Amino acid sequence: MEVKRCEKGHFYDGEVHSTCPQCAAEKAAAQGAAPAFGAGDYGPTEPVDGLGGGMAGMADFGVTEPQSPFGRNDPGETQPVTGGSGFTGGNFDMPGMPQVDDYDSVTEPVNVGGVAGFSPVVGWLVCIEGPARGTDYRIQAGYNYIGRAEHMDICVRGDMKIGREKHALIAYDQEERVFFFGPADGKSIVRLNGKMVMNPQEIHSHDVIMVGSTKLMFVPLCGERFDWND
Repeated sequence: MEVKRCEKGHFYDGEVHSTCPQCAAEKAAAQGAAPAFGAGDYGPTEPVDGLGGGMAGMADFGVTEPQSPFGRNDPGETQPVTGGSGFTGGNFDMPGMPQVDDYDSVTEPVNVGGVAGFSPVVGWLVCIEGPARGTDYRIQAGYNYIGRAEHMDICVRGDMKIGREKHALIAYDQEERVFFFGPADGKSIVRLNGKMVMNPQEIHSHDVIMVGSTKLMFVPLCGERFDWND
């Protein structure tokens, strides 16, 4: 063994190394090379996940999505929410929340006495001739449209001479306490006590109206003697 000392004071075996191996290692480290003892040959590196690398396979989460304040991704467009439930005045945006005034288009009648949904009967039509003979139909305050469609106020089934929608109408005026009958959008003529009706006419107890081939007798409940507003 031939012990030698380099310029930096490192000792090494001159029979094994022609130059100081420690100086060579420091030089290689300064130039970014792997250490001479081969410990740096790790191959391609992989990203380490935010969990500290302790969970295998968990780093590749794919494309990330924005997170909403309510725990749902992609809340979409925001809409204003009106004040209420502890909020006073003004509107503000909240992701994913519908407007509080987002109601269905269907409305409820506000009728007698200002009570929501209270729309009592004010009279009847009774079929005395036609396919629906013997059937009675409720009349409510305001306009009542007559037709074959199910959503008509007065649906007369079986008479194909009656239009599906708004063939004629019967109305009760709560202010004047009178009933009227007249044509609407129907193509065939409507009659009152056998006479053609071109414009709405006032009707009275036991008058007979004709729509299509159906005859309906009018039976009032409300009028001068009684009204739900009394």
